[in-house]
Amino acid sequence: MKFKTLAVLVLLLSPVLAFSGMYKYQDEQGVWVYSQQPPATGEYETIRGPKETRSSKLPKEARDAKIKEARKAVLGDPADKAAKDKVAKETAKNANKRKSACEKATKALESLQVYRRYRDKDGNVTVMDDDVRMKRIKQAEESIREFCD
Repeated sequence: MKFKTLAVLVLLLSPVLAFSGMYKYQDEQGVWVYSQQPPATGEYETIRGPKETRSSKLPKEARDAKIKEARKAVLGDPADKAAKDKVAKETAKNANKRKSACEKATKALESLQVYRRYRDKDGNVTVMDDDVRMKRIKQAEESIREFCD
């Protein structure tokens, strides 16, 4: 099992090692050191430089544009996110309005089914005749169908 794990790690790391540079330098004791990192100070010789890729040959502006395009493809356009957030906010606001209208229509229907009297804008109590009452009941039922679904 350990051998398989080691083999997988070697296979996974070998492409990384192939793309890195190789440097040769002498340490303080005069011993030649071969490394993938150049020394912090002192002279060194580049044995093999990092492999050039297509993106490393591009100018910085073009490389940045490609990175921005790739981000946009993966994460989506930030302007689209702002629009989606605005739509979600409006949708939530409309849902609250629909809920409020549904509650009002339900209460109106309940009171119209039970009571024949109502208080008008001036505060006077008025008795509804059956035709007006049935018309308002139908309006309340239509409002319930529209707002409570």
